[in-house]
Amino acid sequence: MFGYVIPDKLNMFMKDYYGYRAFYCGLCKSIGRRCSQLMRIGTTYDMTFLNVLAHAVLDVELEMKPGTCVLNRVQKKLICKDDEITGTVVDISTILAHYKCVDDVRDDKSLSKKFIDRAVIKKHYKKARKRLPDLDAYIKEEYARLALLESEKCPSVDRVADCFANIMTRIGECVLGEKYDGALRDLMYNLGKWVYCADAIDDADDDFKKGKYNPFLQGYEYKDKAAFLEDNKQKLEFVMMSCYNSILADFDKIQVKKYEGILTNILWYGMLNSTRELLRRTEKCKKVRI
Repeated sequence: MFGYVIPDKLNMFMKDYYGYRAFYCGLCKSIGRRCSQLMRIGTTYDMTFLNVLAHAVLDVELEMKPGTCVLNRVQKKLICKDDEITGTVVDISTILAHYKCVDDVRDDKSLSKKFIDRAVIKKHYKKARKRLPDLDAYIKEEYARLALLESEKCPSVDRVADCFANIMTRIGECVLGEKYDGALRDLMYNLGKWVYCADAIDDADDDFKKGKYNPFLQGYEYKDKAAFLEDNKQKLEFVMMSCYNSILADFDKIQVKKYEGILTNILWYGMLNSTRELLRRTEKCKKVRI
């Protein structure tokens, strides 16, 4: 995934901040144990959110214990212990990382991404695929549909975003199982659509310079990022805020007892901040580790 589903740390209660950081660091360490230390670079906010959501919906409390990070061997902090749910999230993250590399190689002919996939990700992807074969097959199918729409220069944002939205919907089903109801399904779909659109807006300048497909650039005479954001302000705001408001409406229907503060902060405040940043920044939105 792409790293836009982030918390608003300045408006987080301390208990929620430390809890979220424990989830993030716990996921990072789980990736290191289950895959390799190099794979830990791929730890994302989006997968951390999925892990928090899964534990909240399934009503499973993760044990937290003091530990150190590879980036700071001196200062200890709370880190969530590994469990079965986190293991599934790691497998999903690995599968998505593989297909993201495949997609980038197809679009950019990127030798670096091809090397990273073959040298670092591929062997771990094969293990994850064995554990989640149905999900892997579905993601592969949706990425193929996305590639076809991109090759056709599809002008419809909804049609191309539907591919990643469907992927997120199936991911939710894989993690949540019997607890997966209509509201959660809608939330995951709208979240997937929001993430795809966020990435497309963020990449508009790079896509234009590289001659790559971008649904927001179809039929638009691109000059620069500032002009793009200003000329398409109403359209971009409508797309992003429609998805955002739908996510909030879906979340309002979901009952969780654990980690509600973390989820509320991410969905109500963090994603709103990300939306505002995407609609005003002419440079790429940079993500800083928690």
